[in-house]
Amino acid sequence: MNDWMSSATAWLPFLLLIAVWFWFSRRHGMQARGSSGVSMIELYEQQVAETRRMNGFLERIAMSLEKRET
Repeated sequence: MNDWMSSATAWLPFLLLIAVWFWFSRRHGMQARGSSGVSMIELYEQQVAETRRMNGFLERIAMSLEKRET
């Protein structure tokens, strides 16, 4: 019993630190807001939309260059 208590006492701070880190990451992870007040998920969605828009422009440029070469 004494070995179990000393082991639990030794591991308690480490387990507590992991629990606090997990709670903090779940609570504030994806709800974090940037300096503009926009959530991280909204920023990711904006980035995906901008990337798709730029891909469309690049495809149009590539098609016009292919037409010009023929």
